[in-house]
Amino acid sequence: MYCGRSVASVMMREILRHCLCNSFIWRKLLLASIITTATGILISSFIFPHPLNLWLQSQPEMVLSNASLNSSMQSREIVSEARIEQLHKPTAPIIAVNLTLPSKEANARVFEKKESVAKKRRKKIKVYNDAKFASPVPERIVPPRQLQKYIWSLSPNDALLYARKEIEHAPMVKDDPYLHAPIFRNLSVFKRSYELMELILKVYIYPDGKRPIFHQPRLQGIYASEGWFMKFMQENRQFVTRDPQKAHLYYLPYSAHQLELSLYHPKLHDLRPLSIFLRDYVNMISAKYPFWSRTHGRDHFLVACHDWVS
Repeated sequence: MYCGRSVASVMMREILRHCLCNSFIWRKLLLASIITTATGILISSFIFPHPLNLWLQSQPEMVLSNASLNSSMQSREIVSEARIEQLHKPTAPIIAVNLTLPSKEANARVFEKKESVAKKRRKKIKVYNDAKFASPVPERIVPPRQLQKYIWSLSPNDALLYARKEIEHAPMVKDDPYLHAPIFRNLSVFKRSYELMELILKVYIYPDGKRPIFHQPRLQGIYASEGWFMKFMQENRQFVTRDPQKAHLYYLPYSAHQLELSLYHPKLHDLRPLSIFLRDYVNMISAKYPFWSRTHGRDHFLVACHDWVS
């Protein structure tokens, strides 16, 4: 390798010296340099070890490596095909050891919970929609404090006489934003009587009677109106009084629906046990209190929302 380089360098020096001493043509110089370079490469590649020579000698090894590469690729394809076949094979379902499947009762509870939530949402939406289209309720006019004290000092009969005089001299009302005048016989009398009713009326609820027929309202079903009336009356403080001497009306707090469930037999179609029960209750009330006999029950009332099947 060292001799080849020295020969090339000597040849280059001779060419340069010849070019400098004599006239020079650049094309001949380029051709001579190409010939010299090619001659040096060939001599070094065939005579001395060189990377080019090593590359030429390593070709069979690369062919062998390609063959091994092809074999490895074939083996990988075989392995992948085997894996695909294994995946397509039917296998048993994997079940965890500690896994507990939900029972029918749990599913039923979840379904009932969802239904109750949906029912509450529908109820709220309905109440909201009804409130949007409901007519406005007039504000209650609070009478002067002196007038209230005067009316409360009167006896029930004197309070009714005072209300009668006020109704007879009721102020004229031709139009009211909360009342439709054509449906009333006398709008002025109705409005004044209603105002006096809110101011004067007192109701006494008899505490006698055993449950469930008495004092146990049913607030669901098609007969719930009588139950809600009883509930509102028992919770009311404006109209209800605990002193029967100050009452204008007396309420018999029994439920017709509870009476039917307790005493009525559909197969017998007999209403006499119900009438006998009410008769005994009225006799007990008239014997214990003087108010029924005083008016023969004209100022007593009850609420019954029911359809009797005979």
